[in-house]
Amino acid sequence: MKKLLLVAAAGLSALGLTAAANATTFVFKGDGGLYDTPTGNIAYDCGTVGTDFCSDNDALGLTYSKDGINVTAKAYVNGDATQLIQDITPDNSGLGALSELDNINDQTQFDSSEIIEFTFDQVVTLSNIEFNAGNDTDCSTFGSEGPCGDFDLYIDNVFFATITAVDLLAGGFVGTVFRFTPVTSGAGFAIAQFDVQAIPLPGALPLLFAGLAGLGFASRRKQSV
Repeated sequence: MKKLLLVAAAGLSALGLTAAANATTFVFKGDGGLYDTPTGNIAYDCGTVGTDFCSDNDALGLTYSKDGINVTAKAYVNGDATQLIQDITPDNSGLGALSELDNINDQTQFDSSEIIEFTFDQVVTLSNIEFNAGNDTDCSTFGSEGPCGDFDLYIDNVFFATITAVDLLAGGFVGTVFRFTPVTSGAGFAIAQFDVQAIPLPGALPLLFAGLAGLGFASRRKQSV
């Protein structure tokens, strides 16, 4: 039994030495031509000004891959998939819904019952979320499409909080699926960028548990002989 405890202690100590989790920043706004491009399913020139990206098959959304982290963004209206736009022209814009109910405004709008959702391929901490208002302006300015307003944040399909969209929203939200639902009449927002920190399961953890199970079985077998 003492040997078993020593092996467990050594294994947990080794887990503490695992490499740091991946971290990156996804940029969806134009920002002087520096932005992340979707990996596929792109319909071009879908916006009203310049070159933008939109989802071709709305049910698939737009997927981004960067520094070992993958995220798929989708837009919905009343629970049904709708077109997602990455507004990169002019600068200082971002991801929003471009639904049939409101195919001019490229923000995610309350009045059109639009929402935007991000699904990661692993558990992450989402932080430093930058929002933009209508007319491709910061939330500090009242844009032509209204203010940014408030939104309900759902994490892994569970309501988390009602939050006021600001230019930069700090804080760390941990989960896999993040849904932003506008709740202010006449308001909406685009999501310009955010920081992501992956929280991976240490690769050695399954091996450690398997080893401990094997040692425990061998110990019980030896005692029964």
